[in-house]
Amino acid sequence: MELTFITDVILRRRIEDSIEYIYTLYETTKQSDKNELYQTETYRVIILYTVSIIEAVLFYIYEKRKLSLKKTEYKAIIYLPDSYKNDSLSGRVMLGVESVRTKIESEIGLKELVEFLCVNSIIKPATKDKLLEIIKIRNSVHLRQNGRNTCLVSDVDGALELLVYVITHSARTIN
Repeated sequence: MELTFITDVILRRRIEDSIEYIYTLYETTKQSDKNELYQTETYRVIILYTVSIIEAVLFYIYEKRKLSLKKTEYKAIIYLPDSYKNDSLSGRVMLGVESVRTKIESEIGLKELVEFLCVNSIIKPATKDKLLEIIKIRNSVHLRQNGRNTCLVSDVDGALELLVYVITHSARTIN
C-alpha cells in the first residue's frame, strides 16, 4: 500500500509498522498448531489495530483539509428560579452566553468523524456505512463491552479490505 500521501514521516512509519504487525499476526492464525482461542484473540487485536489505522488516516485527512467540527458551549450561565421550570423538557431554564468553538481532535469520536466526512462529501455514503459497521465490530470486541465476544476471520477480511480501500482512496481526498 502506498502511503506517500502522508507527509508526516512519524505517522507514516507508525502506520507502516502497524500494517506489518497486522500481517504477521494474520499469518500466525493460519498455523495449524493455533487453537481457536488464540485465533479469536488475534482477530480481535487485528480489528483493533486496523480500525486505529483507519482512524489515523481519516484524522490526517481532516487535518490536511483544514476541516473543523464545531462545539457549542454555554458560559456565564444563570439558572432561573424553579418557577420557570420546563416540565415538558424535564429541565431547568437558564440564561447564558452561547459560544461556538472548533473541537480539538481528542473531542472527536471516530463515528462522528466518519459521519462528518460523509456529510462533507469526502467519503461516500457506502464507505461511511462500511466504516460504521467495522467501528461497531471494534466497539463490540472491547473487553468491557457486552457485544459479541467473538471475532471471525470474515470480520478481519472485511476490515482489511476496508483499510486497503481507505488508504488507496485517501491521497486524492487531500489534494
